[in-house]
Amino acid sequence: MKSKKFNILKIDKGNGKKRTVYAVNNDFKIQLKNCLPYLENRLNELDKTHLNFAFEKHKNCVQGALKHIGFKYTLTMDLVNFFDSIKREHVSELIDKSILDLCLIEETPKQGLPTSPLIASIAFLKCDEAIANILNKNIVYTRYADDLAFSFNDLSIQYQLISEVTQIVESNGFLINTNKTKFQSYKNGRRIITGIGVDKDRLHPTRKILKKIRAAKHQRKKYSYIGLLEWAKCKPPKTSKN
Repeated sequence: MKSKKFNILKIDKGNGKKRTVYAVNNDFKIQLKNCLPYLENRLNELDKTHLNFAFEKHKNCVQGALKHIGFKYTLTMDLVNFFDSIKREHVSELIDKSILDLCLIEETPKQGLPTSPLIASIAFLKCDEAIANILNKNIVYTRYADDLAFSFNDLSIQYQLISEVTQIVESNGFLINTNKTKFQSYKNGRRIITGIGVDKDRLHPTRKILKKIRAAKHQRKKYSYIGLLEWAKCKPPKTSKN
């Protein structure tokens, strides 16, 4: 399927399913990228919780995983079709109408558009705040795009936590992928959060990442190898210098 502004691609996810990605042409991409400073500023202005570690400068999944060090248990939850779940009404009062008119396709921030991740982050801020408000100080919550992670030491709270978070998410127009909800205990080894192994006192690359590094090196994929190697070091992102 083609448009003057974009092509719609079906990308194999590796599990027998396809991911729909919108590949925009150069002119449209330039228009969208010109919107990024505005969207970045709006996200900075609106985000009061700072719980999301995806799609923002000087943030990454390592920084999020660091928050979970030292806990016994972790609950991870995943959102269903995150981008496609976001509608104009989620952000109509938060983002300028002219920006939304340009950046939304069929009233949704489609995957592949450079503006969609920031719009998605803004759209989920209400959920982040509501979730943060129900948690006590002994529970850590972070989000990496559509991956939600909670760490705690009191085993008895997990089912109530699942119920309350699900209620908040669904009341805001999103869905939890119950097939991907996972409980992890320190007794079974390292907890895995956004692909990073979390111990009681440090982070570690997972076997999956180490396997990818070996494969990239063997296949002489220089940039993949370098990128994965940096990932495996489990370092927080560099911050800007003022």
